[in-house]
Amino acid sequence: MKSFHFRAERLLEWRRIQADAARVAFMRANESARETARLVEAAEARRQQAEREYCGVMTRTVEAGSLERYRNWIAARQRDVMARRQSHQQRMAALEKAVEGMRQADRNKRVIERLRDRAWHRYLEASRRVEMKELDALATLRFTRRKAEGGSTHER
Repeated sequence: MKSFHFRAERLLEWRRIQADAARVAFMRANESARETARLVEAAEARRQQAEREYCGVMTRTVEAGSLERYRNWIAARQRDVMARRQSHQQRMAALEKAVEGMRQADRNKRVIERLRDRAWHRYLEASRRVEMKELDALATLRFTRRKAEGGSTHER
């Protein structure tokens, strides 16, 4: 009997490459989302620090221009926080797309792997049937040879 050959082996290899690429894209997106989360935290900490400094200045006598600069500074920090949050949300959306892409690629790969496994089991079953036929033919041949020689049909 011929050796086992899965016709969709190239497709399976391609699906594995796709799954690996999707996994790499997921890891990159995950790292990017972590980085933007860290940047959001840092921007938020800077904003809170600016507010604490503003509150500290408010307890002393300060000219109006200085207070306005603090307010502008805090507003700039707040805009920075909002921009970082928006960037983080975009990265999280990209991460979710990467997760879905990875799941789909793994699902596609598993489908082909299951087909290969089924083909392998069919091959094993066919090999077993061929082997049984050959054994039956050999047993029949031996039986007929002994009968032709006039011998006993039972071995001792």
